Amino acid sequence: MKKSVAVPAQYALGALVVALSAMPWRAAEAQTPAAEAQKPAASPAAEPPPPPFTGHIDLVSKYILRGASTTYGNSLPGLGNEYADAPESDQPVLQWGVDYVHPSGWYVGYWGSRINYSYKRLGESYDDRTIVDGFQDDKSIENDLYGGYTGKIGDFSYTGGITGYVYYNGKHANAVETKVGIAYKEFGLNAQTLLQDTVWGNKGDTYWTATYATTLPYEINFTASLGFYTYTKEGKFLGTKDTALGVDCAPGQAFVVNGCFAGKGPSSSGFRHLILGVTRGVGKGVVLGLQGLAPGENRFAVKQEGRVVASISYTF
Repeated sequence: MKKSVAVPAQYALGALVVALSAMPWRAAEAQTPAAEAQKPAASPAAEPPPPPFTGHIDLVSKYILRGASTTYGNSLPGLGNEYADAPESDQPVLQWGVDYVHPSGWYVGYWGSRINYSYKRLGESYDDRTIVDGFQDDKSIENDLYGGYTGKIGDFSYTGGITGYVYYNGKHANAVETKVGIAYKEFGLNAQTLLQDTVWGNKGDTYWTATYATTLPYEINFTASLGFYTYTKEGKFLGTKDTALGVDCAPGQAFVVNGCFAGKGPSSSGFRHLILGVTRGVGKGVVLGLQGLAPGENRFAVKQEGRVVASISYTF
């Protein structure tokens, strides 16, 4: 889902956002040149240009996709990882990635993360309503493949790109998402739009983020990310109609992947999160991070819970 820890030193400023955001932001977004463009410019004489190839291996205490810390469904309490509900992982999880940035502004990369439930089993439950358990079997691995271009005009920068989400042990989960963004010095604004219906989103859903990044004293990198969503209310897997059976949900219900459930209905938009994070390198490629989530609501206007996520990363 897409979910957003540390990355190469030149991207460490935005990396921790991956753990709380994916969905997504995700590491794919945090590691692109757009994130780099939001950082204070360094003097060429003081700092050499970053290497074109970089990589990272991270251990994060939780994987929270774009602020959804409690449930993806339309009521509380959430069902937890045991039944394929938020967050993407409620326990420590391994993440990793590599990036290539060409001096011309073109970039490509890959980011991966383990998921603490099975997207395959979740997708199968849409087609087969006898499936009510087994979501801890065949756990998934998220793979984000992305590329794009970032340009710069004075203190302004712009970016455009595309991300493909491919799930090992997944069904009805793979998708493509576009991204456009602009930045001025340390401030950025991005929009990411989903192009297919999936079990985690509807075609046309757009994730908006306003970001700020700077370096504090003692070589501490600080990031802030304000997230907002505009939703397509009706999709194949999320809405008010059971598209597999071809029947509308009753009043006071919503369709969530494998059935109509009592609770709130779909929203057209909503505040998703405020995420504040700090990272600091401690030598030999090791980066420590800490992130706090001030929660918003999911696509069904269900309030999420605040969380703190810690990380340790090795960058190369």
